[in-house]
Amino acid sequence: MTNTKKPVNSYDDTKKMLSTIREFQKSVRPKYGLIGEQMVSQPPQDVPNPEEEEFDREDQEMDSEVFDAPTEQQPPSDDDFVQDPTIKSVPGEEEEDFAVINDVEVVIHSEDPEDLELSDEEKGMVSQLIDDFRAEVSETAEFGKLEVYETSAKLDGKIGEIGLVFTLSTGDDTGLYVNGQMMKMDDQSLLIINKLKSYQVKFSNTINNLLVRRRST
Repeated sequence: MTNTKKPVNSYDDTKKMLSTIREFQKSVRPKYGLIGEQMVSQPPQDVPNPEEEEFDREDQEMDSEVFDAPTEQQPPSDDDFVQDPTIKSVPGEEEEDFAVINDVEVVIHSEDPEDLELSDEEKGMVSQLIDDFRAEVSETAEFGKLEVYETSAKLDGKIGEIGLVFTLSTGDDTGLYVNGQMMKMDDQSLLIINKLKSYQVKFSNTINNLLVRRRST
C-alpha cells in the first residue's frame, strides 16, 4: 500500500506556527503573563480613569474637612503677649537681688522691685554684724548667705575647726540651729556653742531693727 503524504502549503505552516506560539504562551503565562494581556489591562495614560477620578475627589474632600475642622482653642500663654520692658516682675511675685557685704553674700527677697537694695546705713549694720561675729565667736568661720526677707532673715555658716554647721534665724523660727558630723563635745566646742548662743541675741536684735527700718521707708 502506497503511503501518500498530504501536500504542505503556507496555511498549514502558519497554523503550526500559531499552535507552537500558543503552547509557549501557556507555559510562561503563570509566571510572566501574556504580553498582549498586559497591554490590554493598562489603560492609556491620556484616557481618564473614572475610578481614579472618584478617589481623587473623595481625597480632596477629606483634606478640606481636615483643614476646615474647628480646632480646640487653647488659652493664651505669657509668650503671646508683648512684655513691657519697664515692668520688672508680676505683681505679687517675689524677686531677689544680692550684694556682697564684708565678704558675705546678702540676698534680698521682696515683692517690691524698689525694695531690693539696701541703703548705705543698712549695709553698715550688716557689715558690723559680721565683724562682731568674727570677733566674738570665731575668726575662722566661713559664711554662706544672709537671706533677708520682709519679716525674717537667716545666716548660714560653718566653723571648720570643730566641724560645726550653723544657722542663725529670726522671725517665726528665731533661734540657733546647729548640725555637727560626729562633733566631739569638749571645752572648745562647748565654748563656741555658748558664744553662738550669745551672738544669736545680737543677731536677732540687729536684723529686726533693719527689717523695721525697711518696712517704714
